[in-house]
Amino acid sequence: MKDRFALLSTVSGLIACLIGLAYLNLAGAPLTMILVNGGAMIIGLLLAFTIRFSLRTTESFLTILTVVCSLILFATAIFGYAISDARRWILIGPFFVQTSSILLPLVAISFARVQNPWTTLAVIVAALAMAAQPDRAMAGMLCLATLVVGWMRASKWTAGAAVICTMTFAATLLLPDNLTAVPYVDHIIWTAFEINLVVGLALWFGCLLIVSPIVFLSKSERTTGHYVFTSCWFVLITAAAMGAYPTPLIGYGSSAIIGYFLSLTLVRTKHELSATKEPKNLGGTEKKDSQFKVSKMSAVGV
Repeated sequence: MKDRFALLSTVSGLIACLIGLAYLNLAGAPLTMILVNGGAMIIGLLLAFTIRFSLRTTESFLTILTVVCSLILFATAIFGYAISDARRWILIGPFFVQTSSILLPLVAISFARVQNPWTTLAVIVAALAMAAQPDRAMAGMLCLATLVVGWMRASKWTAGAAVICTMTFAATLLLPDNLTAVPYVDHIIWTAFEINLVVGLALWFGCLLIVSPIVFLSKSERTTGHYVFTSCWFVLITAAAMGAYPTPLIGYGSSAIIGYFLSLTLVRTKHELSATKEPKNLGGTEKKDSQFKVSKMSAVGV
């Protein structure tokens, strides 16, 4: 990979996943959980490499992606599978897929790169979906992401999105969340110490790895996408430490693993951002260039 941040984040995510697999094995988790997480890691890596090297993430593509993801999130909040009045999942065969863990980081990072009426509306729809589910961890993630974007790229679009996302996050704090902790998923960064000290510290080290790559970039190298990517996963780790929320990459849960690697594909360096801008009036430019060359040749002939 040309981008050092992408390389460091990929390696960090891979190590965190391997730590999670080792934890599941030592904690006595069912073999199916280990296989699901391992399979999600492989799928996430393959998708990330394929997208990274084959897809050109233009502004139009990111706008469409943001809108589509937000609509899926809203549909999940209305028609998705509910557990204890929390409607956050869709069923794909025997698997529960938490759509927000996969799609919401994509929405946040896309908005960090492209701010226009459509992406702003998509972020607002996604925020309303998080409030309707309700999901405090994901609502908090989107709230902080939009605040970061609003701070670094101030405009009427970013300000409006940040205000709405803050309000929806506040709403999730007032709404009841009746989900109980699930073994191998929630509270594991605390319960891992019951196995032994080394396992507990390993899980904390894995969490640190997920959010650490940004410190290896100088301030001049960092983009809004770098900050938003880091803030998204920092919020999810913090939520997992404070309540009954999944610990990303380390605990059982394929959605967050795939979401991590997919969201990383949208983070771009400043050089890559300038290279992915869509050409405008290309035909007119070529025509003017050819006319200039003809005029220049005529002048030389004279």
